[in-house]
Amino acid sequence: MESPDGSKGLPWRTDRWIPWSEIEITQQTRGGPGGQHANRSATAIDLRWSPVNSGAFEEAEQQRLIRALSSRIDSDGRIRIVASDERSATRNRQLALKRLSALVSDALKPRIARRATKPTRSSREKRIQQKKNRSQLKKDRRKPATDDN
Repeated sequence: MESPDGSKGLPWRTDRWIPWSEIEITQQTRGGPGGQHANRSATAIDLRWSPVNSGAFEEAEQQRLIRALSSRIDSDGRIRIVASDERSATRNRQLALKRLSALVSDALKPRIARRATKPTRSSREKRIQQKKNRSQLKKDRRKPATDDN
């Protein structure tokens, strides 16, 4: 199945795409903008895609994708995206596809590992000085000691 524009699939990066045959799109009635029109017209888009069964990714990419999106994957191994923000089914379809593309590209974006750093000498000295100042402030609030000798 090719899209109306003749593309092979949903692009998630400039040279990579998810084949249209893997994406299941259905329309349904939904609330939202449009009043009675929204209740009677099937303008909401329900998009489902299975990253588990997808052939669009290499094995390492697929594992990273599944790990990153594990909270969004249902018991059937599919991701569900519902778009009913607009009154038009066409615009909702574009929104749902854009959301899926963003989800995939964000999940596969290389993460830069955090490098542990030590506090600088000046920051350590500043912290100690602040503690001393605070301690002195609290000492100054105390009642003076009385000598009962």
